[in-house]
Amino acid sequence: MNRGLSSISIVAVLIFAALAIEPRSIRAAVDRVEVQTRTIVADGASFGLVGPYVRISGRLHYSVDPESEFNTAIHDLGLAPQDNRGRVTFTGDFVLLMPLDPERGNGRLIHDVTNRGNIVALSRFNDALGLTGARTSADLGNGFLMEQGYAVLWTGWNWDVAPRANTLTIDLPIATEEDGSPITGRVIGEIAPLRPMTSARHVGLGAIGYPPTNWPSQSDRLSVRDAGDDTYEPLPRESWRFGRSIANEDGDQTLRDPAWVTLDAGFEPGRVYRLTYGARNPPVVGLGLAALRDALSFFRYEGRDTAGTLNPLTTQGGALPIAALAYGHSESGRALNTMILDGLHVDEQGRMVFDGVMIDGAGGGKGSFNFRFAQTSRHVSPDIELDFPTDFFPFSTIEQFDTITGERSSLLAEARLLKSVPRIFIVNTSTEYWARSASLVHTDTLGNTDVPPDPSVRLYVIAGGQHAIGTSALRGSLVHCRSPLDHRPVLRALLSHLDAWVSLDRTPPASRYPLLSDGTLVPADAYRTAFPDAAFMRTPEGPLSPPSLDHGTQFPNTGIADKIPPTRGTLYGTRVIASNEDGLEIAGIQLPDISVPLGTHTGWNPQNAETGAPNRLSRWFGSFIPFARTVTERNATGDPRPAITERYISKDDYVTAYAEVTLDLANQEMILGLDINPMIERAGLLYEKVLSHPPSEESCSFTTVQPQ
Repeated sequence: MNRGLSSISIVAVLIFAALAIEPRSIRAAVDRVEVQTRTIVADGASFGLVGPYVRISGRLHYSVDPESEFNTAIHDLGLAPQDNRGRVTFTGDFVLLMPLDPERGNGRLIHDVTNRGNIVALSRFNDALGLTGARTSADLGNGFLMEQGYAVLWTGWNWDVAPRANTLTIDLPIATEEDGSPITGRVIGEIAPLRPMTSARHVGLGAIGYPPTNWPSQSDRLSVRDAGDDTYEPLPRESWRFGRSIANEDGDQTLRDPAWVTLDAGFEPGRVYRLTYGARNPPVVGLGLAALRDALSFFRYEGRDTAGTLNPLTTQGGALPIAALAYGHSESGRALNTMILDGLHVDEQGRMVFDGVMIDGAGGGKGSFNFRFAQTSRHVSPDIELDFPTDFFPFSTIEQFDTITGERSSLLAEARLLKSVPRIFIVNTSTEYWARSASLVHTDTLGNTDVPPDPSVRLYVIAGGQHAIGTSALRGSLVHCRSPLDHRPVLRALLSHLDAWVSLDRTPPASRYPLLSDGTLVPADAYRTAFPDAAFMRTPEGPLSPPSLDHGTQFPNTGIADKIPPTRGTLYGTRVIASNEDGLEIAGIQLPDISVPLGTHTGWNPQNAETGAPNRLSRWFGSFIPFARTVTERNATGDPRPAITERYISKDDYVTAYAEVTLDLANQEMILGLDINPMIERAGLLYEKVLSHPPSEESCSFTTVQPQ
C-alpha cells in the first residue's frame, strides 16, 4: 500500500523547493555572477568527442566576512570598508571555457591562476603561442585541455595589473585607519637596467604600482650598488625625480608617470638601483588570494549565487564538477604556495576549494601577496636583494627547524591544522635551482640534509629544463642561445596523473628529484668542477641564495613592515643538480633531448658583458650549447665533448636512438602516447638544423624548430 506524504514531509519538500529558488545564505562568498559575454570559440571547431567550446566572461561580485575564522590570515581585512551586512565587497574579472554540451565534458574544473593577469595554461598544456584571450583556434593551440573535456576557469586577483588586452583584473577595497584617515607607508622598487637609459620603470612587470605620496619629497631615496655588491650608496635627491623623460623638438620633458624614475646622470647597465618612497591608500592585497579561493569555491560547490543566478557550469544541463584542480606557473605557482601556507585554500564554510594542485616553476618562492603595501607583480632578478621574507621560508612540505631564524614550520602546517591537505604536484626545472632556490623545497635550510616530501606531495624536476619554454633567433642580452628543450609533454602527462590521483585515487609515479645522499644534488663549486671545461662555456658563480630578512617586530603578525628596507641576515644554503661530462644533468625526468643529446642543455644562461653584469643569470631562460659537428670543429674550438658525428652515424641513427628513449619515457608514463610522434618528428628537424649550423654563426635560429 502506498503511503501519502506526511505533513512533516510536505513541509520539508516546500522548504527544499524554496531553497532551490531563493538566494543562498550570505555565507556564500560570491554574491553575484555577472555574465557579460557568451560566445562559441574557435569558429565552432569540434574538439574530439567533446565537441565545441563556449567562452563565458564577466565579473564576479565577492563578499567576504571579516569576522570569519577562515579569513584571519588576510592582513588589513578589518580596515576595509563594510556594507550594511558587515561584509567586505569587491569585484573582479572571470573567463570560463566549458563544453557547449556540458554532458560531454569530463566533469573536472581547472582553475588556471593568471600570471600578472595573463592566461597561462593554454600555452603550457595546449602549446598555444604566447599569452592568449582564449577565443580563436590559435589561442587554443593543439586543443589538449578541450579534447580531454576540462572546464577551465580564469579569474582576476592581482590588484596592480595594468588593464590591457586579454588581461584579467580585480578591484580591491582600500584599507584606512580606524578613524577613516588614509594609511601611509613606504614601499620599495628595484631597477636593474640592461642598457644605458635616462628613465626606468621601478614597478613590476605590467604593473601600475603605488604612486608616491608627494612629488617631490626629501624623504624618498634612490640608492645604487654594483652587481654582486651588498652595499647601497644614496644618490643626491636633486639628481633624480619621478616621471619619464621624453625627448621632443622642444627638448627633454618629464612625463608625470609615477611608475617611472628619471636620473639626470642616467641609469648604468649592470648596477642595481633601489628606490624607497612614501605611498598611501594600500588595497587589502590578501583579498586577491581570497578571490581565487572564493571563485573556485563558487564554481566547485554552488549551484546559484546569492541573487539566484545559476552557476554557468550548471546551465544547459550541466552539473557541478566532481573534482577541481588548480594550476599555477611561476608567479601563479607562488600564489598557490602562499594560499596553502596561509590556509586560504579553505573557504568560509570550511571546504577545501581544490582537490589537487600543480605548482609549476615556483622554486622555493611564495610571494608579495598578503601584507600591507604588497606588490603582487613585483619581479626580482636572481642577484638582486629580495625584500620580502614571504618570498621564501618555509620551504619544505614537512615540518622542519630553520636554524637561521629559529622558526619551525612547513608549507602545509596550516593545511594540517585545518585538516584540509590537498594533493600536490610540485614541478620545477633546472632554472628554478639556479634562479629560485628550488633545492630548499627538499633540503634543510642550510642545504646539508635531504628532506623528503609529505605523502600528499610529489616532486618532479625537469632535467636541463628552463623556466620559460621557447627560443629566439636572437641571443639578446644573453651569452648562449636559449634552450629548445620543450617539456610540455611531461606537463600534460603530469596533469593526467594528478587528475587520476584526485578523481580515481590512483597513485601517481614516484617523485623524481635530485638528492644530496646520492650525489645528484651538489654545491655550485662541485657543479663547475664537473662541467666541461671550454673557453666558450662560462659557468655561473652560483645559484640564488636568499637571505633571511628582518622587517621588524610587527611584520609576522600584522603584515606591516617596520624596517624598509629590511635588515639582511644569513644566506640560506642552496644547491644545484649535478651534471655529467657533457654538462647534462643526471637527476630528475630526463627527456630524450638529454638522454640522446645534440648539445648541452642547462637551466642557466648568463648575461653578456654589454649588460654590465655578466655574472647575473637570466630569470627565465637556460642555455643550449650544441656539440661540434665534427672532430675537426671540436679540436678547433677546444671542445672536450664528443662531436655529433662521433655519437651518431647519421640522422637515421640519431632518430632511432631518440625514438627508443621516447617510447621508454612513455612506458614510464612520463609522457602521453599522443606526444610520441610529434617529439620524434621535432627531433629529426632539430638534428638537421644543428648539423647545418656553423660554429661561427651567431644566430640562434637553428633552435627555433616548429614541426608542420
